[in-house]
Amino acid sequence: MKHLYLLFFFFFLLLSSRAQKANINDFNLSGDAVITGANCIRLTPDRIWAGGSAWHRQAIDLNQPFVMELQVMMGCKDAAGADGIVFVFHPHARRTGYQGEGMGFAGLEPSLGIEIDTWLNEHLGDPYQDHIALLRDGSVHHGYSLAGPVRIPNIEDCREHALAVNWSPGNQQLTIDLDGKQVLNYRGDIVGSVFRGNSKVYWGVTAATGAYNNRHEVCFEKLEFTIIEEAKPLELDGPKGKKLIEGEVITLENLQFESGSANLLPISKAELARLAEIMRQHPSLKLDIFGHTDSVGGAEANQQLSSRRAQSVATHLRSLGIPEKRLSAKGFGEQYPISTNSTAAGRLKNRRVEFRLSRPIP
Repeated sequence: MKHLYLLFFFFFLLLSSRAQKANINDFNLSGDAVITGANCIRLTPDRIWAGGSAWHRQAIDLNQPFVMELQVMMGCKDAAGADGIVFVFHPHARRTGYQGEGMGFAGLEPSLGIEIDTWLNEHLGDPYQDHIALLRDGSVHHGYSLAGPVRIPNIEDCREHALAVNWSPGNQQLTIDLDGKQVLNYRGDIVGSVFRGNSKVYWGVTAATGAYNNRHEVCFEKLEFTIIEEAKPLELDGPKGKKLIEGEVITLENLQFESGSANLLPISKAELARLAEIMRQHPSLKLDIFGHTDSVGGAEANQQLSSRRAQSVATHLRSLGIPEKRLSAKGFGEQYPISTNSTAAGRLKNRRVEFRLSRPIP
């Protein structure tokens, strides 16, 4: 397989942007994905129930336009070849969805996926032919597709096929070309409707096989894009997330407010988006939100501030689709300090919001 060219052009460069030559070490691999040399990655071997992904370490900004030009090789088996590749955009790095018909994309939410599918799953609304579709939120059922499926000629022919993806945020238009011909044209608010206003996403390539299989491979030679400053790792992606699901009370350092106010700072919203995602994954659980303050100022004022902050968190989670009946917000003011109020460091610890997931009593 010849080198695959993948080129991102951002037309409005930020001061922090730079261009770099693609390096295989810029990608995190998981599952059956392996480096095969010459900046190439084999996502799956041609065996049953394989799955692999390659995620770039740096995020991109969907408020900036880009052009992606690449080539794909989908294997050599036609009638017995499966399942396909998905180019994925997702707010969290290094995630891989379900194998088989899920192609490593199923279950990732929120997400945008450009699917190249080579297997007929009638229960998913697949056409008889190989096809391309624009998917969202980890669903591979075409009843939920943003665009497509569009039938394409047989692509499991041991050959490379050119794929081009163009995104223009100005007119909110996404176009996809295959072998020099436009196959999809979608216009919509991807940032607002898919990613709930979060324009910063990671991108990767996932592939999977099921009871039938094929070899899926990509190669990178050149990459140019606007660098986005690496975000602070989400606390809920670490031990705190596990503790929360197990029913323990946790606090989040990334959850911050304007001084003396209940207005959330931007750093808080990524963490709350992850919290909303966890709640969607555990629909039977209820979330308790407890606001606390230090002892500076009057007790009544602190009580009111802690209540407003807890309610502010609940309001934001409702805006992300979490039903009000699953949320309980309370403020305790300065009643329950966890450290001394005589030092700045102690007061900082006391100014906190606590979270607890619990199963409602029948």
